[in-house]
Amino acid sequence: MATVTDVTTALLSGLNHIDALLDDGPGWNYLAPSTANTITYTFSTASGLQTGNTNIQGAPQAFTAAQQAATREALAYLSTITGVVFTETTSGTAAKVHFANVDIAGASTSGLCSWSSSYSYNNANTVTAYNASAYVYLDNVQWGSQNSVLSGGEGLETLLHEIGHMMGLKHPFEGDIQLPDATDNSAYTLMSYTSSGGPYPSYSQYDLAALKWLYGGDGLGGALGVGSTGGGRYFTGTNVADTLTGTAANDALEGGAGDDTLDGGAGTDTAVYTGVFGAYTVVQEDAINWTVSGSEGLDRLRGVELLHFGDVTVDLASLDRIAPLAPVLVFTKDGSAAASGNHPLFSGTAEAGSTVELFNGSASLATVAVDATGLWSVRPVALANGSYSVAAKATDAGGNVSPASLAQSFTVSSSLNQVGTAGADTLSATAGINHLDGGAGTDTVLYAGTRGGYTVAKTAYGYTVADVSGPGATDLLVNSERIKFADKSVAIDIDGLGGQAYRIYQAAFNRAPDLSGLGYWIAVMDEGVSLGGVAGRFMASAEFAGLYGSTTPGNDVLVTQLYSNVLHRTPDAGGYAYWMNILNTGLGSQATVLAEFSESAENKAQVIGAIQNGFEYTPYI
Repeated sequence: MATVTDVTTALLSGLNHIDALLDDGPGWNYLAPSTANTITYTFSTASGLQTGNTNIQGAPQAFTAAQQAATREALAYLSTITGVVFTETTSGTAAKVHFANVDIAGASTSGLCSWSSSYSYNNANTVTAYNASAYVYLDNVQWGSQNSVLSGGEGLETLLHEIGHMMGLKHPFEGDIQLPDATDNSAYTLMSYTSSGGPYPSYSQYDLAALKWLYGGDGLGGALGVGSTGGGRYFTGTNVADTLTGTAANDALEGGAGDDTLDGGAGTDTAVYTGVFGAYTVVQEDAINWTVSGSEGLDRLRGVELLHFGDVTVDLASLDRIAPLAPVLVFTKDGSAAASGNHPLFSGTAEAGSTVELFNGSASLATVAVDATGLWSVRPVALANGSYSVAAKATDAGGNVSPASLAQSFTVSSSLNQVGTAGADTLSATAGINHLDGGAGTDTVLYAGTRGGYTVAKTAYGYTVADVSGPGATDLLVNSERIKFADKSVAIDIDGLGGQAYRIYQAAFNRAPDLSGLGYWIAVMDEGVSLGGVAGRFMASAEFAGLYGSTTPGNDVLVTQLYSNVLHRTPDAGGYAYWMNILNTGLGSQATVLAEFSESAENKAQVIGAIQNGFEYTPYI
């Protein structure tokens, strides 16, 4: 329960830029819970008028419609800062806050806020009832021209200044706690009498800090601010390096710009950031210390449990930002010779549940999951001949990467490995584990078995061909384009000519290619015919004419049908206009546009599921 001291004396934060703006009232927070989170206001001058105020001359006059509209916008803006709900009433006697025009005494005074409060208390000095009211006046004589326009300019700044008084802010040059001269200006607070820049259409940084301290951003009687339900406070820094220290309650700390130190203390405390989570880097220094870096600067956090971003609130307990220790790497060579075979075993220990990745320099060789006991082992499919210096790194579930292990150096020299030339090579897979590197050119790997005896799969390291009918050996194919089994052929150059041939066939005819036709067009492209040239030949076919109505359809028909047959959707306006401009201005032919649709990222994404592990075709002879 609030005491008499609470409702008559400003609660200080210990921060000069906040405390220099805190008045001793009105204490709107102490209205709750009787008024909930609501302050009523009125533009009525028919009732509830103030009496005995010698600073006003003559009867108050109602705000114009434009002034009222601007005031409503200002209060809506204030609500986003404080969380307080401002409710308009036409009853002057029911309102807590009154807005009016009046002739204010003194030629230099453009606005005035007059507030008062009353309270009852018991023998223990505990307040049993509290009431407050405020009158915001704008001068309509000497300053009438300025104050008639509140949608911007000096008039709006004056209105915000007086509303600041209404919300419990004072001038920074009054009272025992004042701002230094360097910051006593409107660039830091609209409560100052010294202009610097402006006029400002919104509160300056010190005003925001003071309002958040008073109301906590969650309104009257909320979890934060003066008179909060649990004693939580909202500390806001400045645009330079600040140190904010919380209380024993659940506090909010917003450092703002600058490299700040935020110490939440006891309680469940929240560090507040305005940007989205993804725009920041959060690093765990140790069990209790964190850093958060972003556009505002680098903050150091201690005793903070939650991070509140513009899009999400993150519980630090759910984040693992400590990197694992470097794995222990044990190398067991393949064979007994000084130069190892191509299938060595790597094993060791690492953080349980992490993923270990092997690197030869910067090139990844293999990945493996670490079991619950911290053990792991992996054999890369097949290593090429050469010298190696392999190290391991562990990545935990939080994405934290360990330092590298000690490197293991060895040499691979295996008769099972083959390397092609710069031309079109044919490599023959042999028994055992082969590393087959075709080199440049369009290269083919031969297998004596039938297609059904093998699985072909794309990996991060190349294509694996696994023998499922024999001893279970798995080969690694790199820089190879085709595989010829005893009964069938498979193209694995999905990003090369084979893939282009498959996609143009699918795009032109809106169906999967037949194997012999696909083989023919792969051969044509292998001989040097361009994708655009192949597209033109497809367009000259009867099947194309059946789909598009002609071998030379109108540009509008072609574009619409390409969207339908290739991308399987209706054209978007921007895309349709783009392609029509290409065709109508002669920047590209119809065949060129068909080829562009075929190789578009959208079509590749639709086709990849059918060809990612290679696709069969019948070679053209």
